[in-house]
Order: sequence, then structure tokens, then C-alpha cells
Amino acid sequence: MAEPPRAIGNDDGRQEGVTRRRLLTGAAALSGAVLGGSPHAAATAGRDGVFDTAAAREALRRLVPDHHRQITLRAVSGATDRFRVTGSDGRIVVEGTSPAVLLTGLHAYLRRAAKAHVSWNGEQMNLPRTLPAPGAEITAAANVPYRFVLNDTNEGYTGPYWDWDAWQRELDVFALHGVNAVLLGIGTDAVYYDTFREFGYSDAELRSWIPAPAHQPWWLLQNMSAFGGPVSRRLLERRAQLAEKVIGRVRDLGMTPVLPGYFGTVPDDFTARNPGSRVVPQGDWCGFRRPDWLDPRTPSFAAVAAAFYRHQRARCGDSTMYKMDLLHEGGQAGDVPVGEAARAVETALRTARPAAVWAILGWQNNPRRDILDAVDRTRMLIVDGLSDRFPTVTDRESDWGGTPYAFGSIWNFGGHTAMGANAPDWVQLYPRWRDKAGSALAGIAAMPEAADNNPAAFALLTDLAWTEGSVDLDDWFAAYAVSRYGGEDPHAAAAWQVLRETAYGTTRADSWSEAPDGLFAARPSLTATRAASWSPDAARYDLAAFDRALSELLQVAPRLRDSSAYRHDLLDVTRQVLSNRSRLLLPRIKAAYEAAERPLFAELTATWLDWMTLLDEVLATSEQHLLGRWLAGARSWGADRAEKDRLEYDARSVITTWGGRAASEQGLHDYANREWSGLVGSLYRLRWKTYFAELSAALAEGRPPAETDWFAMEDDWAHRHDTHPVKPHGSIHALARQVRDTVAG
Repeated sequence: MAEPPRAIGNDDGRQEGVTRRRLLTGAAALSGAVLGGSPHAAATAGRDGVFDTAAAREALRRLVPDHHRQITLRAVSGATDRFRVTGSDGRIVVEGTSPAVLLTGLHAYLRRAAKAHVSWNGEQMNLPRTLPAPGAEITAAANVPYRFVLNDTNEGYTGPYWDWDAWQRELDVFALHGVNAVLLGIGTDAVYYDTFREFGYSDAELRSWIPAPAHQPWWLLQNMSAFGGPVSRRLLERRAQLAEKVIGRVRDLGMTPVLPGYFGTVPDDFTARNPGSRVVPQGDWCGFRRPDWLDPRTPSFAAVAAAFYRHQRARCGDSTMYKMDLLHEGGQAGDVPVGEAARAVETALRTARPAAVWAILGWQNNPRRDILDAVDRTRMLIVDGLSDRFPTVTDRESDWGGTPYAFGSIWNFGGHTAMGANAPDWVQLYPRWRDKAGSALAGIAAMPEAADNNPAAFALLTDLAWTEGSVDLDDWFAAYAVSRYGGEDPHAAAAWQVLRETAYGTTRADSWSEAPDGLFAARPSLTATRAASWSPDAARYDLAAFDRALSELLQVAPRLRDSSAYRHDLLDVTRQVLSNRSRLLLPRIKAAYEAAERPLFAELTATWLDWMTLLDEVLATSEQHLLGRWLAGARSWGADRAEKDRLEYDARSVITTWGGRAASEQGLHDYANREWSGLVGSLYRLRWKTYFAELSAALAEGRPPAETDWFAMEDDWAHRHDTHPVKPHGSIHALARQVRDTVAG
């Protein structure tokens, strides 16, 4: 098979020494508990001497149930994470420095020798009865100590109502991709509940303050509270139990659970219940009133922080990394010196967790320089959300005073289903920033606001952390096509070359890191250019050129089509072809309306609605693209009809109105739009059908069109409880051919 050149790395006997020197240069003063190697190796020590491989062996049985006896996992020690794969036919040996790294080595073997692939969007595991020998040794060492995954918003936009099976699969995928630090907010609602019961708040008051699960990430960021509640004690406890299991699995795999730290969020009326305390009102965020900020310099803060970390230990155990973002997205310091506040927040963390690293998001103007100047920078990690966003970002060592940071990407906002990422920036900037003299680069950070999309982007970004030198994108995508579908195929290679040059060929030159969303999901307007308020308003690649990927994927050899990976990719490209058509058709509809050409207007708007129906049918072939699955997951967490209805509203609102009228109209409506079957076919199509009918009537009557209260329509939809399919149906191959022949032909 074609191997990804240097994308997994080949050890020539010098690599570990080179990598180790880079780790010491880029993050020299980071705590030894988290530098290089495996932060939780000691916790997993056991029968194999170095660490217990049990968690990796269990994952192996899940991933390759018919072949796991042909694979031996062997623990080895090392200051730098590394793996090695050797063996003969049917006797594969994978060595690694942690359970997760063993799985990283396994995936390297599957991709390079067995022509197989696992992702968060499908897999291709059509393995021969006897696993093939790897040939030459497959080896790699991590070139940075941190391989960080997930955005603060991920749980809200991806899995607020996941069960254990979903989490277990996700953690397996993370380990296979070389991740060793996982941001986890689940269960923190119970920690806050436990904490503030000690500070004068009743059970009912706290359950009303804590938002429903899909909105909790923004509560943890101190942006809002209360929405979608009250939450029940049963829900809090069930989520805490799941969190304990998820965090435990992260530890068992030798990865670091990155937990929320305490930086000052308090419920309303804190000073009235706690005399002598001092809070700073935080104003509003996008139509929501923000929770108050407890002055970190005060004894009250120290007491609350101590209680928070005590209850967090009881619920979640300890970690070596905690995530805190002071004054996120417009937070107000008031008369509190920010440096002093930061130092007090750090002191509380160090008092409770002496070995901890403070993780903080690089976003907008954060972290502020007065924060960095006040704390121990050597024990901080900035996960940069703007590495591939703005061309003005060129020197993070200067920006952040040498603070260790992770090269990060937010290639997805709100869970949009668009394909794309700034891959050329990644392969050019990452090695340049990593290898420059005095580099503070200490990691990579995969931080889409919602995970479980763009599997090629996730694979490429995480490969960078295991790649010596640089990656050639043409070669990498050619190799990706081979492992993704199970063999060499000229049409698969051609399809991915098209995708590499279009959706994955964009750069930060236009100051965007995400692909544009589709206009079928926009509030209707003849001048609509985007669905979400803060998304690109124009195509970022050649839309006509993209269409060729669909034709090529349809011609992939039948023997390579029998996998969920192929079906996902065919659906995703078909979906994107249709979605892109919205940007081409709407200007024609606008022109027909302005020219009062009623027959043409009727023809074009009928085509628009037909395409939406076809898109909904395409999406219905994939379980991951079903609105019904999302809603059923939410309802499954409710104890009775009333709670099920509340949780369904939570799940519906976050992807449509987002909140009440004020928040929605300030720009949050459709922020989390996504092309899902049931959503496209119901709310999105209803909006456009209503709009076109009014425009048609206005043309016929020679009058201006009446205004429509879109929020009222959307809010009505969000409060409904009609059911949608939870199982996929239809043939994606047949529908893809139809799209090619009728739309893209």
C-alpha cells in the first residue's frame, strides 16, 4: 500500500533524541508530571511492570474482535511517548509507552500495513483472516508532550445526551489518533451543586441555576445560567455517574482528563448569603445575563475554591491539568486588578492540586498579558484557537511571553456539517513554529466546537504531533484514501485529491478557519449569504471543482464500498454538493423576483424546495445525520414526561433558536445549524416554503412582502414533541447518483 510519507514517522535511531531535545526546549519548565511520556503512567502501573495494558487490551477486543488474538500489546518505558510495531503474519507486536499510545501504534499498523481505518465518522475494517506482517518496523515518537482534544463547547454541540457506549467509542478514537489530553466538562454540574449547598443555597435554587445539559458549556464559561432548567437531582446524579466512568476510562488509557477549574462563578445573591464577600457583575452575553464573578483576592473565593476542588475530587478524582478562562468573551474585571485575580486563581489551584498545569484558551484577546505576567507561565498551557485563523498570528512566543502553547484549530463552529479545514496552513505553520529557535510550541489542540465531523481533518492534525519534518498533502491524502477504503483505487485517489484542493485546500489568508455553512439552513432572505451570524459569507473554494469528487467517489470499485467509512464520505460529499447549490441558486431566485418574472420565480423556488427534499432524503441514510437520534437521546435521560419534554426543548433549541428571543435575535439563532434529516425537511424547509409563498403572493398582488416573525416559528418548532426516525433508511449510492445526474451533472 502507499504509505503516508512521514505522516506517522519513521525512527532511524535518532528520532527520540531529537524529539526529546525539542520537548525540553519548547516546554522546559512544565511540571515533570505532565512533560512528555504519559501523565498517568504511574496510575496505570501493574502487571506489565511499566503500566497495566488492560484498558488497551479491552479496546483491542472492541476494535478488532475477530483478530485481537493475533496482536500482542507490550508496555515500554520512555520519557517521550513512542510506539513500535513489528512481527510476522498473524503475530503482530505493538509496543508503546501508555495504553493510549499502544492504540496509536495499533492504528498506525492498521492504516499502513492492513489498509484499514477507524474514525469518529465510520470505519473500514475489512481485514484478511490472517493479519499481514508490517514489513519494516513502524515506529514514531511524539514531537510534543501535549495532544489535546475537544472544545469547551463540544458537549453542548455534540453529545449532551450521550450514553456510555458513545463515550467509549469516542475515547477509543481519541487514543487511536494519538491524543493524550481530553477536555471534559461532564459531571461539573454536580460539583457546583455540591459546592454551593455549603454556601447558603437550597436544592431548588441550585437546580434552577444550573442549565440543561446542552447549554452547560457556556455556563461553565461564565456566559449564562439557568436556561432549560430546572435540572433534576436524578439527572445530576446520572450525569455524575457517567462522568466518573468517562474520566476513569481516560485515566485507564493513560491520558489526562482536563477538568474545569474554579475561577469565580457564583449564583445570584452570593454576597447576601455570604457576608463579607465581594462580586463583580458581569453584564450580558448575547442576550443572557452572565453569572457574577467572585473577587478571587477575597477569603470567600479561597473558601469556595477549596470546596469546589474537594467536591470535584470526590466526584471525579484528581488530574494534572485544569481548564480556566478568566473574563471569557467580554467578561468584566471591574475594579479588580486582573493580574492579582489571576494569581489568586492560580494559588487556589496550586493549594488543591500542587502539580497541576493551568490550561487556558487562546481566543480573541485572551489570555491577557496581565494574566500571563502574574502567574507561573511554565505551568500554564495555552490551547491556541487562532493558529490557523488569522494571518497576523506569527509569533506566539512574543504574544504570550514564552508561555507553552498548543498549535490549535477550530475548523468547525456550532456543529455545522460543512466539509473543510485550512490544511495547507497546518502542514506549513506547525513544523515551522515547532522547529524554530526558542519555540514554546508544546502541543497540538484539535478543538472543533463540535467533534464528529471532518474525520480527515482530525486525522491530519493529530498526525502532525507524530511526524518528524513536514507532511506533503498530496501524498498524505493519497495514502488516506487507501486506508479509508481498503485498497488502491484511482477514483478514490482522484476524489481525495479534489477534496484536498478544494474543501481542504483553504488557508487563513481570508481570516477564516471554517468552511461556509449552507443557505438552506439560513433564515430566509433573498440576500442571505450565511446561516450563522459569525460564519463565512462566501465560498472559500471552487464549488464547481468540488463536484468532481462526487463523480469520482461513485466510481470507486464495488469491493471498496462495503464500509461505513465509504458510506459516510459518499454521503458527506453528496450533501456538500447539494448544500453548495444553495449559493448558486439563490442569486438566480433573487434576480427573477426583482425582475417580476413570476413563472421563472415559481420554477426556481420549486427547484430550491425539491433540492431541500432531496437533501433530507440523502441525510436520512446516515444515523449520524438524523434529528431523531439527537432528540431521542435527550428524551432518554428524562424520568417522566415533563422532564423528557424539557430536555427535548434543550436539544431542539440549541440547534435552532439557541435561547429566548433576545439571545436569538442578537445573533445566536442558527449558530449551531446543521444539515440533518428531519431538521432540513421540517423547520428549514418550512421557513423557505413560507417565505417563497409570501414573495409569490406579493408579486401577484403588486405589493411589498409582509414581514415574518421567524423567531416565533422557530420557537414553536423547538417546543414541539413530534417524533422523527431514529434509524437510517435509503441507499446513499442510489441517491448520490441521482444528485450527480440531476444537480451536479
